Amino acid sequence: MYLKQPYKIFYDTKKYPFRGIIEEILEIKNSKFELTELHDIETYDLLNREKDQSTKWHKKYYEKFETSFKPIYLKLIEELKYRYGYQSIVYQKIPTFRVQLGNGNLAVGEWHKDKTYNHGSDELNFWMPFTDTNDLNCVWFESEEDKGDFRPYNVNYGEILVFDGANLNHGNQKNDSGFTRVSVDFRLVDPQKFKPNQEGSINMKTKFDIGGYFEKL
Repeated sequence: MYLKQPYKIFYDTKKYPFRGIIEEILEIKNSKFELTELHDIETYDLLNREKDQSTKWHKKYYEKFETSFKPIYLKLIEELKYRYGYQSIVYQKIPTFRVQLGNGNLAVGEWHKDKTYNHGSDELNFWMPFTDTNDLNCVWFESEEDKGDFRPYNVNYGEILVFDGANLNHGNQKNDSGFTRVSVDFRLVDPQKFKPNQEGSINMKTKFDIGGYFEKL
């Protein structure tokens, strides 16, 4: 699964109605608010790495993940496994939830490479927004490791951006666009290249192993 260039893949939003599921999880479905307007419901000070998973939206997502999001997520992982020609695949058990509020906030509190957070260098990142993105609320990353030539990658609902987040510096600009971005990101790994790491995630301390941060399908 070595990746030279980032690319997009497309999925059927009727088969995988993630946006509606997220609206239900966040309890805004059939309300006057859209996902892009979450900053009009509740605001937060500028988020840093230690607090970028601490909003009430994150709490709702992780509390309801098992029953509301996981079943359809596993169907997508199954489809991606066959797309890449694997008999089995190592996948991130719970996709990381991101909210980049549209009133000047961040989804990720610092620029980074995932491998500096104990991730394996063979992991492949899949970034899936549930709102159409713009230059101020999308992911920015460099073209080569440590080149520093950051550029924005806009992705729309129904698209997934595949990129080398393990080895490329990436992050966000402050989102002053007035449109909140809501997304998840997850990682897939070739089982033959998967190397468990007992150090685990820096915030949750979840071990980077099968049955911990990862599962195998």
